[in-house]
Amino acid sequence: MQSKKQKVIVAAIDFGTTYSGYAFSFKHEYDKDPTKISTNQAWNSGSLVSFKQPTCVLCNPKREFDSFGYEAENKYTSLAEDKDHKKWYFFRRFKMVLHEKQIKRGIEIEDDKGLKMPAIQVFGMAIRHLKNHLLETLETRGTGLKADDIHWILTVPAIWTDSAKQFMREAATEAGIDGGLLTIALEPEAAAMFCQLLSTDQLSSMGKFDEKKYMVIDLGGGTADITVHEKQPDGTIKEVHKASGGAWGGTKVDEEFNQMIIKIIGAPTLKTFCDENKADHMDLLRDFEIKKRSIETNTNQKINVKVPVAIKETYESKAGEKMEDAVAQSPYGTKIEWKGDKMRLDADLFRSLFQNSIRNITEHIANLLEKPGVKGITTFLMVGGYSECHLIQDAMKKAFPKAKIIIPSEAGLVVLKGAVIFGHKPQLITSRIAKYTYGINISPPFDPNKHPQNKRVSVDGSDRCKDVFKKYIEAGQSVKIGEAITGKHVTIKSNQKEMLLKIYASPDKNPILVTDPNCEMVGRVGVKLPDTTNNIRVDVKMMFGETELMVEAEEETLKAKFVAYFDFL
Repeated sequence: MQSKKQKVIVAAIDFGTTYSGYAFSFKHEYDKDPTKISTNQAWNSGSLVSFKQPTCVLCNPKREFDSFGYEAENKYTSLAEDKDHKKWYFFRRFKMVLHEKQIKRGIEIEDDKGLKMPAIQVFGMAIRHLKNHLLETLETRGTGLKADDIHWILTVPAIWTDSAKQFMREAATEAGIDGGLLTIALEPEAAAMFCQLLSTDQLSSMGKFDEKKYMVIDLGGGTADITVHEKQPDGTIKEVHKASGGAWGGTKVDEEFNQMIIKIIGAPTLKTFCDENKADHMDLLRDFEIKKRSIETNTNQKINVKVPVAIKETYESKAGEKMEDAVAQSPYGTKIEWKGDKMRLDADLFRSLFQNSIRNITEHIANLLEKPGVKGITTFLMVGGYSECHLIQDAMKKAFPKAKIIIPSEAGLVVLKGAVIFGHKPQLITSRIAKYTYGINISPPFDPNKHPQNKRVSVDGSDRCKDVFKKYIEAGQSVKIGEAITGKHVTIKSNQKEMLLKIYASPDKNPILVTDPNCEMVGRVGVKLPDTTNNIRVDVKMMFGETELMVEAEEETLKAKFVAYFDFL
């Protein structure tokens, strides 16, 4: 089989919290014009048209895949109207289950009714649908290409843990994508690669994007993913500050809207409405999404949100009082009118729903600008669907008046298109900053002058210190892509059949023991050993080969190579 780098086509799947899509380009197209990238023409919900679909999966009562995106929303809505939905599984916005966590392979996720399924299956179904839709698109073009003819790219936030990245890789395998043909792309990197190819008129900025050092601010539905790059003289990109950010994307605004309704009618009433009126709830979410996208910075006009009459009816039957009275007694008495199927909000109140999200983003960036290596940066590249929000743009300009803020047209597609570029030319990224200190547990001879007594153990008659952290990569260290950081490990028991190397990560630069408070085991490598009573040496290499940390181990006594698998899950 050809390697992924020899494939004639690169296809990227951008798996988002709120929306997902795909894009592709052929090698001959890339060579002529790298920006010529095909996306699906448009998914249509009836009220919203976009190049992406909502990240929703619908499964039948047997837990088999039924539909994805707008089709899943519409079918579930129809089932709910006939009260036939209760045994069906409907998952939406489930990507955030992977945020800021060490993920286990068997993790389950709940649908909107609390029904559970293995997360790997649900993620796999979503990726499989997008993969199959892309293959159908290629078939209509008469290309004759199959899944194994494609170099696949899957995007992930740069701030994610190693286990979350591996989980996405395994979900792609579940979806029928050969792991050898898959590359994981970091979203801010992909965005930067695409923007460097754009002309001035494609960037709503004060000029061409040709700065040497800049901050990439990737604002999506779930996360704000921020990193700092430096363009090298040869055009390649070097990361100069590790990725950081948080769960401050567009869905935070939806949460604030939810909380506002709860303050008026109470959480139990809202839950009853959502459980018993799935179709109406979907309509409410879609209408709020449209209003959320269109809010302007300076408008004083009231914002009309279409609210299902069923909310009013549910409240009045449960509480025994009029909805108007509930609004009057709430913190929004003078700012909201609730009449029939419309909720009219003061523009300032609607804008306030964005405040927490915006404050978290601007404060984080302000703190970053005080860090070494980041200080003095005045160019911000804003990408991701949430970057298209005028309130965010205005807040950024006010918070950083001296900054040059670059926002590409169709900012929500920049990561997706950039992922295709990354597939054609991954060598454009030359180095990354390690987010953690990585090391392996060792048991050196016990030294009473530096080792704690409670870690003293006897192994084959000699005193050893267990749980010592042997450092390979230090947090904040710049690591060249493909550069191996090596170390040697020696067996300490005779007739040892396997050496189990446990990999630990810590935000601290110099952990002493793997049991230190901030240390966490993130994976393991098992090396099979030859049958001998001699001490066996194992060479270990840690490297950022692509976007995922890789560990290789090789037994060297008999010059035999043993395959070692690195498992973060």
